[in-house]
Amino acid sequence: MRENAVAAALHLTAIAGDAVSQLAATRGAEPEQVLRSLTQGPLHAASHGPERKLPAQVGYAGSMDDDDWTITEVKGWIEVTVSWPEGEKAITFYDPSRLTQEIRDGIAGHGYFAESAVVVVPTVTREAIEAAVAQMAESGFAELR
Repeated sequence: MRENAVAAALHLTAIAGDAVSQLAATRGAEPEQVLRSLTQGPLHAASHGPERKLPAQVGYAGSMDDDDWTITEVKGWIEVTVSWPEGEKAITFYDPSRLTQEIRDGIAGHGYFAESAVVVVPTVTREAIEAAVAQMAESGFAELR
């Protein structure tokens, strides 16, 4: 009985190893990245350089369907939480028009405008936000520190 359990465990390990290797090959990643992504977040294209870092995660408030994204794009802003291996930060994404309104309103109301961690994108869409986060991740989020 014990030999069968060991043989079965070894067989399952070999199957899992093959699956990880195949997934890594199709994604252009290293097997180690695939294994880390199973517990630390989604797998994206392999990063460059000797030290590979996992991509950042963008956390949205609740689930966002197409209607929510349409409203958000029209509204021109959204606050999200961005997490990466070295940190986490709340970031407000604005489109240029909405940020201009916010600045104008802040100056008119308080005599100044101040907000921490602002990122401006052409339009406030999931694609624009995630593209900006991916670019910031390449620099280790130097703009946010």
